[in-house]
Amino acid sequence: MKHNKKSAVLLLPLTVVMLSSTTGCTLQRMVKQAEKQEIEVTPNPLVANGEEVVFELKATLPEKMLNNNQNYRYKIDVVYEATGQQREHLGALNFDIGNYLYENKRPTITQEFAFPYAPHKNKGKLLVQGTVIDKRKRDRVAYTPEEQVATGLNTTALLMVRSNDYTYVPDNYKTIAEGPSSILFYFDENQFATRNYLGENLPVLDQYAMDTVKQQTIKVIGSQAPNEKGTDLAQKRAKALADYYRTKVGLLDYSGKKVEIGTETEGTNWGTLLERVNKSALPKAQKQEVSTILQNTGSDKQKTDALQQSAAFEYIRKYIYPTMRFARVEVDYNRARKSDYELYLLARRIAEDSLSAQALTAEELQYAATLTPLLAERRKLYEAAVKTTDKWPAYYNLGVVYTEMARKEYRPKAKEALLDKAIHNLNFAGFRNPTAEVNYALASAYHLRGNREKALQLYDYAIKLGGEQEMLHRIFTDKAALEMEMGQYDEAIRSLTYSGDDYQTNMNLGLSYLLKENYEGARQYYEKALELKPEDPLAHYSLAVVGAREQNEAAVRIHLRRAIQRDRSYMERAFDDPEFAAYHGKQSFREGMVR
Repeated sequence: MKHNKKSAVLLLPLTVVMLSSTTGCTLQRMVKQAEKQEIEVTPNPLVANGEEVVFELKATLPEKMLNNNQNYRYKIDVVYEATGQQREHLGALNFDIGNYLYENKRPTITQEFAFPYAPHKNKGKLLVQGTVIDKRKRDRVAYTPEEQVATGLNTTALLMVRSNDYTYVPDNYKTIAEGPSSILFYFDENQFATRNYLGENLPVLDQYAMDTVKQQTIKVIGSQAPNEKGTDLAQKRAKALADYYRTKVGLLDYSGKKVEIGTETEGTNWGTLLERVNKSALPKAQKQEVSTILQNTGSDKQKTDALQQSAAFEYIRKYIYPTMRFARVEVDYNRARKSDYELYLLARRIAEDSLSAQALTAEELQYAATLTPLLAERRKLYEAAVKTTDKWPAYYNLGVVYTEMARKEYRPKAKEALLDKAIHNLNFAGFRNPTAEVNYALASAYHLRGNREKALQLYDYAIKLGGEQEMLHRIFTDKAALEMEMGQYDEAIRSLTYSGDDYQTNMNLGLSYLLKENYEGARQYYEKALELKPEDPLAHYSLAVVGAREQNEAAVRIHLRRAIQRDRSYMERAFDDPEFAAYHGKQSFREGMVR
């Protein structure tokens, strides 16, 4: 019995030693097998697109590596290491049961990874490392050697030109105070009642009705679109607003002022439509087609039928006809005006809650905010305007302030928080004043924030609201830039057909064709951009990329040199750019890098 106890005591440490030895052997054997794994990265090198770097990683293990190894699990960690920066862990491929498929009898996982783009990450490497883990005792692990599977970032897709430039509502306080004022009302199709107009300008009319002045001269001009029913809609719209104003003066005026109100209509002949078409974002060929139709000697019905068959009709129906359904109220009289210094002091006291908001009108409070260059102080004044007036210009301008603060902020989280506040206020402005300008600003804020789907939706909505040609060009141009960021190059090219013929349009068309590997088309647009903006370094650098893609060493040399001569930062960029990696040892590249 004593002998048996002694044998048992001896057997226990021997079993532990054997188990540990077996475990260690299994771990090392699996690591040895894992060293034969195959890793495929697409695209390679990685590509920065917009605010993100997105890539696909496919890992394939040896055929029998996971067989009969239920007590062990295997994972592959994925890391990006930018030069001189802390490593960024992007995730892992976990080869657990149910997570992988078999390709040619080999365990395989294909997974998408992404990380935020920043310029300091251009020089870096993508690393993977496998880990074998004993499920029974998690501290028993073994690692494969670290493997580099991609180097650097290709940033060609970021060579687009973006604007997203929206600024404060133009200040017209001085004009309002010292001369005539014009208030525009838009109506739904075939409608003339005041409750159907688009916008929120009726309360503005109420303010004029309450003004204490000796005399007012009011003129109301009505208009209608050619596709609307009836020929008297314009007159009905003018009369509806005139009657509304008379009623409000009777209810709100205590000064006994003399009010003269007249109505008239603006012609809605084919000439008016042609004028608006010529000012639109339509391509020249479509404008010419419409011009030919409208200047024809045929009947109105023939012109209408021909117009409906034209390539431009959908655009006209969505974007031009709505701008012709309006009535405009013109008020011609002088109003008393406080000095800028007095307005500023009163506005500050309102912002500090030490003075009633009734001390200033909404227009005066808005104007006072423009008198300070300090964003923090301007924010307080617009916040006071929001609180006291609840009107769209106050919300809009507060959104612009937050956007300007975000542009100056270098901390990512703080920048995002400021853009969120900008979006919040621009949303309220959009609800109260659904115009192309306001929704372009809101779309741009979402664009800056990185919310691409929402930004694209709002760019489309802004276009449908219609507006002046210059504004529509800006919207289409930034919409195209966003579509390029999303890899929608065909859609971007379609948008750019409506964005005019300026530098930004040609640069982005060039990039779209470059990314679609249409190098001849890309070169033509970049050269056109250089005609509009001679010796532009970005255009020259982009032409150097086209040359590298076409293996045209002369183009690489000429355009790199010209880009670097105008902006020395392109020298470092070219050294790090994978587009030129194959040229580093060539004479053309060395000559191009000479400043």
